[in-house]
Order: sequence, then C-alpha cells, then structure tokens
Amino acid sequence: EPTAVLYALRQDLMDLWRDPTVRAILKTRKIRLEEQPGFFLNDLERITSLKYMPSDNDVLKARLKTVGVSEYKFEMETAAGRESGTEWRIVDVGGSRSQRREETSTVVSGTLLTLALTLLSLLSPRPTQQHGSRSSMTEDSVLLWKMICSNKLLANVELVLFLNKCDILDKKLKTGVQLSKYVRSFQDRPNESETVQKYFRAKFAAIQREYSPNPRKFYGFCTSVTDITTTSGILASVRDMVVREHLKRSKLL
Repeated sequence: EPTAVLYALRQDLMDLWRDPTVRAILKTRKIRLEEQPGFFLNDLERITSLKYMPSDNDVLKARLKTVGVSEYKFEMETAAGRESGTEWRIVDVGGSRSQRREETSTVVSGTLLTLALTLLSLLSPRPTQQHGSRSSMTEDSVLLWKMICSNKLLANVELVLFLNKCDILDKKLKTGVQLSKYVRSFQDRPNESETVQKYFRAKFAAIQREYSPNPRKFYGFCTSVTDITTTSGILASVRDMVVREHLKRSKLL
C-alpha cells in the first residue's frame, strides 16, 4: 500500500529534504526541483498523512510525460436552455521532435475545433537533450512555433498560443536571472515580468505574421495553469473565439 509506505518513511523524507547539505548541492548544481511538475517536497507532512486526499491544486501539479498521441474529451459548463455543455476534444501530442509530424496530422484530421493548442515555457535557460540537441527550451519553442505557423496543412487552422509557467518566470526574474543573458535580442529592456511577457508575445506574433501561409489573427496568452481562476478566464476567452470562428465559417456571423 503506497500510502502506508509513505507514512512510514515520512520523517526520513522530510529530514532529507530539509538537510542543509542537500539544499547546498542542489543550489550548486543549479537544480530547481520546485520548478518541476509534480513537485510536492514542500508538502511532505500533508501528503504522507494516512488521511491524505489530493486537492484540486495537487491534481493540477501532477503530470505524466506525454508519449505519442492521446485524446481527451470533456464537457464545458452547461448553458441556459441546454441539458449538457459543449464537448471539447483535446489532443495531447508528445513534445519530442520525432512526434511533431503526428501533431500536424492529428490537428488536420481533428479540425472540429479548428484550434491548435501549443503550450510553451517562456524562459528555461537550461539546455535540453530530450529533443536530440542541446538547444535551450526557449530556442526549441521558437522553432516549434515557426514549424506550426508555416505548415500549409494548418493554413486554415486558428492557432492559440499559451506562453505557460509565467509564475515561474516571475520568480526567476526576482531572483536576479537576467533574460538578456539567454536571449540577446532582449537587450537592455527592463528585466521585469510584464516587460518580458510583452516581449515574447510580440516575438511570437511577428513569427506568425512572417511564416503563416495565410493572414490570421494572433491569439496569445501568458498563463500559469496552476492558477485556477486565471486559467478559467483564459479558457472562456478561447471558447468564445472558437464559437465566433465557427459562426463566421458557417456564414451566420
């Protein structure tokens, strides 16, 4: 029973995480575990309890790595005069470069929503080798966005860009991380969260204008998916955009 095992080890786990030597090693090696999905080490006393029940925030923080293509269906809130809400279909595609052709074919075959959702991390100076190179995640995100925007099969698909993990971005900037060190084109702009977010939105909007086969409006949101209230508002805006687009294509608008 996992719960019983965690409970039996709870004190050892807490002592290990609070150990100054462990913290010093993590800091020296620039390992930021708190930025990783499924980080619960600061909540060990709570989650190792025999009576522990995951909260909504716990569920939001938990994450499994996407491998291949997975489709999820869920119902949005019901509207007046309707017994059920609108069904949303979300197709989750693994982020590795070898899986990106699947992303294109999946979106094209699933244009019911005429929507491609792309979540990107705004700032991640750490190099990544999961895509077969040592490019930073920021550079890889730019390449991915260029690939999506320029793909002729997606020429008539409305794109929505989620620049995710803005909460982590804000924390990094406040600790003194200088964006210009990793993104030279940022130059001497104020190293503040609002300025950085505005810079990235403008950068990705410019890429969309340059690489899209057909003109289309840029929809970009800076998000923190663990912020339930803000994310709910953003999804409502996306829903309205999708509805308007369908009405326009059906000649009702």
